Amino acid sequence: MFNIFTITSLSAFVFASTTNLLLVQTVTAQPKPVQTKKQINQPTRLNSGVRIYPANNSLPASRFIPIESVLKKSSKMRITEAKLTTYEEFAAKTGEYKSSISNNRMVWIVTGFVQGEFRMSKGRSVCTDNAKLVELRDAETGDSFGRSVYCPPNNQINFL
Repeated sequence: MFNIFTITSLSAFVFASTTNLLLVQTVTAQPKPVQTKKQINQPTRLNSGVRIYPANNSLPASRFIPIESVLKKSSKMRITEAKLTTYEEFAAKTGEYKSSISNNRMVWIVTGFVQGEFRMSKGRSVCTDNAKLVELRDAETGDSFGRSVYCPPNNQINFL
């Protein structure tokens, strides 16, 4: 009887030890990170979700979005100028600097007018005629960096 009890206890001990060892290995095992090929000058995301746009002014022009694609995205306005330049040049003219965009990042500046009524500020105001728009787009990705709307005097109606 003593022999059966010892064999049963030993079997239970081996089973418990093996189960515990497998459980520890499962919990502490970490998956290997997947290696992805990163493009050189593409924007990267920080933990906060903000994209950082590094310098790309040394890239050949063939790497940038063609003017035709930029103009298609600005189809609602009568375009008067489209210019490929650095973000630094744009920021120097407007005084609008974003720390997430390198001064040596290439951008498209598209300027034009919208004939007729143009709603601004989420519909809270309206420019009744000839609103001037200045759009800023990343030359490599096509991402919009924003736009400014200028309304001639006496052409703006505010609903606030």
